[in-house]
Amino acid sequence: MPELVLVLLCVGLVAGLALVVGGVYGVDQRQRVAFRSKTRRRGHVSGVHWRGPLAFSVGAFIWLVSGWPIAGVAATVVISFLPWLFSAGTIAKQRIERLEGLETWLRRLGDVVAAGSTGLVGAIQNSTRDTPSVLARELTTLAHRLRTWDVQDALLKFADDIDDQIGDAAVAGLCVAYRQGSGVAGLLRALAHQVADDIVARRTAESERARRRSTARLLLGIWAAMFLGVALFGSSMYTSAYATPVGQAVLAVLLGSVGASAVWLRRLGLEPPASRFLSTQDRRRS
Repeated sequence: MPELVLVLLCVGLVAGLALVVGGVYGVDQRQRVAFRSKTRRRGHVSGVHWRGPLAFSVGAFIWLVSGWPIAGVAATVVISFLPWLFSAGTIAKQRIERLEGLETWLRRLGDVVAAGSTGLVGAIQNSTRDTPSVLARELTTLAHRLRTWDVQDALLKFADDIDDQIGDAAVAGLCVAYRQGSGVAGLLRALAHQVADDIVARRTAESERARRRSTARLLLGIWAAMFLGVALFGSSMYTSAYATPVGQAVLAVLLGSVGASAVWLRRLGLEPPASRFLSTQDRRRS
């Protein structure tokens, strides 16, 4: 019975920590895209559903076997946030892919306008038939808004959906093209060229960050292997010191320092978003 009470306390403690971390590093509202597919939502929710019970189970098991509450809490936190911790590379790749999709769309839009068969608004609405998959939801949303919204408002909201500085530059160019009504095709091609140059620069910077992330993963893996080796096969004279309340406090400080370092390394491995100049929130505040 005392062990069960300890396990329940551990679960409550970890749940509280998860809520705190989720509040600090939770989902940014800017990352939500329009017309999010139901399949994607279900996949994300199912991943969270199985990861949570697994993390709690492993943490409780390690606590009962080792007798170290902090070890159980640490295992639960690691399993819960490990995908987030190593997601920097995936996020950077997705950002570049979205910019590549924007470049492709601008080039196609310029070709359609240059053919003279339709204007800019009509070309945007017709572009949903053959759009890059990474921007399909955003472009579909834009086409729907153009039917009932003011053109400039719809384009500015599209910039919020893209949520990138280079996306703001492209939307600003689209607004200028719509207003001036002439030379639209050339302006769209110039915008596409600008996006392409930005993609090259970001790929170069991302290759350097990828090397840093690989080094960080290697160091964390070596540290984790050493910790597990000492905990499982170390001398009882050494490990017994951590079985005391003071030892658990010291272990908590050590593991917390390692966790903070891992979060810091993740931030170093992820390009900080550049300041936007067409944000709807900023316009509302002003």
